[in-house]
Amino acid sequence: PGCTAAHPAHQAELRAAWGKQGSESSCIATMSAPRIRPSDIRKEGWVMKESSFLRQYRKRWLVLTPERLLTFSKKQAYSTSPTEDVDLRQCGTVKSAEDLTNRPFSFTVQVPERNFFLIAADDADRNEWVAAIGRATTESRRVRSYSEEVEYQEQQARLAAARALQAEAQ
Repeated sequence: PGCTAAHPAHQAELRAAWGKQGSESSCIATMSAPRIRPSDIRKEGWVMKESSFLRQYRKRWLVLTPERLLTFSKKQAYSTSPTEDVDLRQCGTVKSAEDLTNRPFSFTVQVPERNFFLIAADDADRNEWVAAIGRATTESRRVRSYSEEVEYQEQQARLAAARALQAEAQ
């Protein structure tokens, strides 16, 4: 069941949070930055992510690749260390989480050591994230045939070219 509008008690909080850029420390900050090729990006965009210790929601740039789900404190800051790095092969469940968080447009990504809670901008965006992460999770667990791999690589090259054209247009 999806919400189509933010609960009145959360509207001001969501508006304020979407306008702010927070910083969050993470044990991952000591890791070197993962190599992210534009052709590997399945989906990316802003979400609010619940911090692991303070349980506060902070604005994060979420990046989905075939194997990983990464968050960054700045948009497309791929040369920096991510604030989170989730191995999708470990992902158990990805689903709407409004019933768990009491926050509209929220979803959860569950891995053995933690449940990540995220909030999308709206219902459609949340549904797209859940579907895309679900597909990546399933695909990361199976081996593609050679022809599937060639087709996948061609599709990713087309998507990367379209993204590059879109970036140039902006």
